[in-house]
Amino acid sequence: MYPGEGAIEYAKSLTEGLTREEVATIIHTIMIGPFEDPRVKRCEVCEYPFRDVTRPGNAKVCGPTCKTIQKTAQRWKQRQVKPGRNITIKAAKPVRYLWWLEYPYWTSERWMLSHVGSYERPHDPDKLLTIAAAKQRYEMMGGRRKPVRKAEY
Repeated sequence: MYPGEGAIEYAKSLTEGLTREEVATIIHTIMIGPFEDPRVKRCEVCEYPFRDVTRPGNAKVCGPTCKTIQKTAQRWKQRQVKPGRNITIKAAKPVRYLWWLEYPYWTSERWMLSHVGSYERPHDPDKLLTIAAAKQRYEMMGGRRKPVRKAEY
């Protein structure tokens, strides 16, 4: 695999202004050896060394390209089906309303009340007259259309 952006930047900082032979020896030593600097780590994706520039110092990958690859693999793993059983690793939502039956019903009255309450909230009795007046005004104006203005010539 190719090195990520952070690994390339780290190698450039070490090898700036050196000859080709010197660069080859430095790259060889940083690829095999342990690192003296605790901020220098090995990328989990491309496995090249990089300098961790994050403030807490807990980066696992060297750059955005490797991070995208890591997150894609992580999501893929979460969506996999366990072998031998048709159970996904990611937990599914619990079934609360059985709508596909001949007589649909809620599995719990508490869930029904919490769900229906957000859609069918009763109006305040003081606002009923205001709502009725707004509906009447709407019907008298002919809907949401702008009134047609006729110019007299």
